[in-house]
Amino acid sequence: MEPINETTIRRLLERYHEGETSLAEERQLSAYFTQAQLPDDLLPYRALFGFFRAEAAFTPPAVRPQKIRAFGPKVIRLLAPLTAAAAVLILYFALRPPVKPDFICYLDGERIYNREEALQVADQQWALMTAQLQKASAMAEKLEQMTDYTEIIHKYIAK
Repeated sequence: MEPINETTIRRLLERYHEGETSLAEERQLSAYFTQAQLPDDLLPYRALFGFFRAEAAFTPPAVRPQKIRAFGPKVIRLLAPLTAAAAVLILYFALRPPVKPDFICYLDGERIYNREEALQVADQQWALMTAQLQKASAMAEKLEQMTDYTEIIHKYIAK
């Protein structure tokens, strides 16, 4: 192997970034970045290779398998009525007929319970909406006419 100097390290770093270094060369890089004096542009590599060295030395703590215990009779006696109650509640909510609301609509955030009043409010809102749509339709027709006039004016100007 070549002696470790800065030019060798820079060539090894180029090969490292290309993924072409061997394990021995990576160990050489790691050893180089542990020295005290490094050029400023190579300082970030100290943290990188230091991390790799620390990770390689790390050994995870031993994991003790835990004993799995089955439910005892006391727990089963406690869970049986709770399970039955949960099943009854599920059946009740699944099989009950749908609940119809007792109100018809809202007006300004308040419920209207009277059907006739709700229909009257709906008719008023329908009339307002129809009037707005008629205004919009009239404006659209005027806009079409203006577009037609603009085209005619452009034709005369172009002549």
